[in-house]
Amino acid sequence: MRKRFWQQVATAFDKLNIALLQEEGLSFAKGEREYLALQRKLLRQVELEWESLQIKRLIARSILLFAYTTGCSWTEMGRALRRSSRLGYLNASDQAAAAHFVLLWASDNDHSKATLGWKMLEAAERRLLRLRRNHMTRKQELAAGVAVRKRVARKGLLPPASVSSPKETSRRRA
Repeated sequence: MRKRFWQQVATAFDKLNIALLQEEGLSFAKGEREYLALQRKLLRQVELEWESLQIKRLIARSILLFAYTTGCSWTEMGRALRRSSRLGYLNASDQAAAAHFVLLWASDNDHSKATLGWKMLEAAERRLLRLRRNHMTRKQELAAGVAVRKRVARKGLLPPASVSSPKETSRRRA
């Protein structure tokens, strides 16, 4: 049964994440190698093509998060971001999270990369706004976007004029 397979995938991710968190001074390169080794192991067990893509997306998301949390350079962060965007995002939450990571990284390291983050955030918020108005993901992620905007604004990163905060208005006439 595939349910067992996905439980094994979740367990493998949990074990690796805990192992990486416990290791002191872990470099991005070593962590990335660990995630890619897990990907190779899991891909040998897939039966369907969508499972393969899903695992690659999970790994890409984990590497991007790892790149942000380890405070790596743009070379590494950009590579992780390209991998993630090339595979596509699992859902609107992951797309928004990637935009948040880029903006937060830019606010801490290199303000010139903020334009990319703002564009990504705008695209993620457009996708979120297509969800039902009372959808929990929509509410949570739009609120997270507002929090990230405030956080990076305190560090001097303001969105370009074309990127404004999301509007909660419906397209229907009143």
